[in-house]
Amino acid sequence: MIEEIEVDQAMAAEDTDMSKKDKVNWDHTPIKNKNTKRSKVLDDHAKNEKLRDVHAKEDTVAVLRAIQELTQKMDDQTQRFIRFEKQINANSSAIDKNKKDITELQSQVVLLKKENAFLKSACDEHARYKRRWNLRLTGLPEKDEENVRETVIGILTRIIPVSVERLRDNVDTVHRLGKRESAANSNNVPRVVIIQFGMRTIRDEVWKKSKDARVCKDLHISFKEDFSKEDRLARAKLWPLVQEARRRGKRAYLKEGYALIDNKRVDPD
Repeated sequence: MIEEIEVDQAMAAEDTDMSKKDKVNWDHTPIKNKNTKRSKVLDDHAKNEKLRDVHAKEDTVAVLRAIQELTQKMDDQTQRFIRFEKQINANSSAIDKNKKDITELQSQVVLLKKENAFLKSACDEHARYKRRWNLRLTGLPEKDEENVRETVIGILTRIIPVSVERLRDNVDTVHRLGKRESAANSNNVPRVVIIQFGMRTIRDEVWKKSKDARVCKDLHISFKEDFSKEDRLARAKLWPLVQEARRRGKRAYLKEGYALIDNKRVDPD
């Protein structure tokens, strides 16, 4: 009986040892885990999410940087537009001022033109008035060391019945116009003589009587009125009109710088 008990205890102990050994083997033997694939999927998903987050952050940073650059460019353009607008406004103001100044200057130019025309007319009239005391003598031969004043006075005594002494008192100056040319360059045309009278009455009498004076015909000389260059050009231009008017029976004659045809003034322009 006792032996059977011991045998049973030995077998139980052996079974116990086997159970421990099996348990150890069971714990250390690799078994395929059903959750491994799911964990790997979760890990990949997490990695992808992380990568997407990183890329999203990088994209966000790039977009923000681009926005900042565009904003800066827009600010720069805005400042340029503001400066451009200020410049346009300044130019517009300057243009308005220039237009106003030009208008004022145009008004002044009109006034100055009128004033200039008036002054020119006054100067011309003054010159004409002064020349009314003069006569031109053409055709008088030139001589070396001549006393042209005494020669002219001698001629005047044969035109009007006035003594030599009185003529000497009334003839102011007598001189030729221009420089005397040398014999090689001379065209044998004597220079014109200008006679300035002290009295208008003496001048007018010489002018009227010289047309029929015998001495003028004998010496082949002639007296002419002393007109300015402008008046001479105007008379040359108007003379054909006067001749045509006379042929038509109209009263026409030349004045200083203009013509009168039937008491109507005709200017050369």
